Amino acid sequence: MIRYLQIAVAAIGLLIIFLLQRYSYAAAWNTLVPQLLKIDNTNLIFVFNKTLRLIFNDLLCMQLIWSLFQHRKYLKLAFFLFLVELVIVLPIYFLIKLSVEGATEISSPLLSQVHRMVVNPLLMFLLIAGIVYQRAIHSQK
Repeated sequence: MIRYLQIAVAAIGLLIIFLLQRYSYAAAWNTLVPQLLKIDNTNLIFVFNKTLRLIFNDLLCMQLIWSLFQHRKYLKLAFFLFLVELVIVLPIYFLIKLSVEGATEISSPLLSQVHRMVVNPLLMFLLIAGIVYQRAIHSQK
């Protein structure tokens, strides 16, 4: 029962993040702790919002992967994949996005697909499909 509750919490959390994709985490940050760091640059607001959204998505995806498979090796794989996404892929996306199009929410067709892969939990779905496929192949042997 706890496993199904964890799956539901992760799925509902991902849905909430999707529904609030236009929510400004930077504005909330500026309201709650403006004395710590004021985020008022357009590019910085864009980077802050997308990075926080990615981190929330990845944490919920890791919870979903743990709830579905309950194997530490899958959780470690997800962690390292999401770490590469956060440390390598996301900065490259920001560099290209901000230099070519600026901090607009509308992207060109190519960057739109990269945006879906980076900021949205597309990698999680690919990872889950890969794990299911690997387990299916392994169980046939």
